[in-house]
Amino acid sequence: MARAPAARARTTRATEPDNVRTRQLWLTIAVVVLALWIALPFLTPIAWAAILAIAEWPLYRRALARYPDRPGLIAGGFMLATALLVIVPLSIAAVALASESQNALGWLKHAQQFGIAAPSWLPGIPLVGDRATSWWQAHVASPQAANALLGTVSAGAVLGWTQTIGGEVAKESALFLVTLVVLFALLVRGRAIGAQAVLVAQRMFGSFGGDFLARMTGAVRATVNGTVFVSFGEGALIGVGYWVAGVPQPLLFATFTILLALVPFGAWAAFGLASLILMGGGKMLAGVLLLGFGVVVMVVGDHAVQPSVIGSAVELPFVLAMIGVFGGLATLGLVGLFIGPVVMAALLLLWREWVTPPAPAPASSPVRRRTPRASA
Repeated sequence: MARAPAARARTTRATEPDNVRTRQLWLTIAVVVLALWIALPFLTPIAWAAILAIAEWPLYRRALARYPDRPGLIAGGFMLATALLVIVPLSIAAVALASESQNALGWLKHAQQFGIAAPSWLPGIPLVGDRATSWWQAHVASPQAANALLGTVSAGAVLGWTQTIGGEVAKESALFLVTLVVLFALLVRGRAIGAQAVLVAQRMFGSFGGDFLARMTGAVRATVNGTVFVSFGEGALIGVGYWVAGVPQPLLFATFTILLALVPFGAWAAFGLASLILMGGGKMLAGVLLLGFGVVVMVVGDHAVQPSVIGSAVELPFVLAMIGVFGGLATLGLVGLFIGPVVMAALLLLWREWVTPPAPAPASSPVRRRTPRASA
């Protein structure tokens, strides 16, 4: 009985004049724009939640098939697991940085008072060794030069930076809480939201709309899974290299390498810095071997493993992929790292749809006319 009014309303809307339908369309656009304007501060966490929900949906669907009467409990478990995957690495990095902060301040004070002698290997660098040594002697070696270079860095300045970073962490933590809440809601209502999205896409864009939505969902899932899994694998392998080579705080460096591997060329900076630390400490061979090992891991991971993990869901030329990654990162932050390539894939899919000639209509079979029989 409850569906009868809705059915009558749909029938009424279908028979309404075109000018009424046009006003309804403008009303819909106005309400959507107003809703986006109100939710503007939360669009990034909502986008994060949507991306995570799409990436986690296959696992959630398997768990729901096993326990179909507990969707809320399963969604809560996925939400908690997502929170732990984000919080644990950041907590490890925060604890390690806090433990090293006193050593860093002590080194800074010693450098300002006594200077820092140039490493013995610095003059041996080809082409730039002499210039680098001269610059070091002029700006770092003597107490006066080191104090002039590092004089603006003090315990008070470090404390101010820490307070600023703490405020940003508190803000991002609140937004991350919004992401978790929206993720829970999307998982619980995922089936209904997916069916409604397909229905709207088909009504607005025809049969292409449903196919377009399915391909974009697959592109998001492949991009997230491929990027996250490969970044974790690369960071973990290079982390083993840190431990073998004797890098100080190898767990901290491994954590930062995993996080920076999400960003293009970020992991290169991490293991490059670790190699320089080893070379500066007199472990030239260990530093060179670590640098070479990191280069091999990154090249194999980025050019062999990641394309095979992502598969054919995101078939992008190199130029579009580069624009999507760096443009999304510059425009939307870390979430743009996943949204950028998907937008470029959507652009390419639409372009191919427009340039592909339409399929010819099936030829209708000729109608045979039956000649009346002559009556006997």
